[in-house]
Amino acid sequence: MTEPRSTADDDGLAVALKRAAATGGGLASPAPAGQVAARGARRRRRTYAVGAVLAVCLVSGAAAAVALRMGEGGTPVRPAAPPRPTSSASPPGASAPEGVPSRTPSTSLPPSLAPSGSPPPTATGASVAASFPGG
Repeated sequence: MTEPRSTADDDGLAVALKRAAATGGGLASPAPAGQVAARGARRRRRTYAVGAVLAVCLVSGAAAAVALRMGEGGTPVRPAAPPRPTSSASPPGASAPEGVPSRTPSTSLPPSLAPSGSPPPTATGASVAASFPGG
């Protein structure tokens, strides 16, 4: 398996690493403050630019989605109409048993829903203007 190491090898490695660290530490010097400030300003500008591009993409994507959704249209919704009478489930001529009301729907509509004999009035420019006060 693993053989035991001698402490002499570890001590020699430790001394070599400490010597390399001392040499590297003496040669290292911090960057001038102006250079550090310039790097920070460049980074901020890039961050703002990425944020602006992201905002433009989000707004344009949302606008495109809304435009597509509004453009669907499809079939227009028809106005509601009173239900049409349907035929009875029983064959013609069959009568309901005594005491049970007939299920045959009435073909007459209440006066409020019955169509009138004349067509609805159409709006013209003069009649519309006359129906508003001051017009």
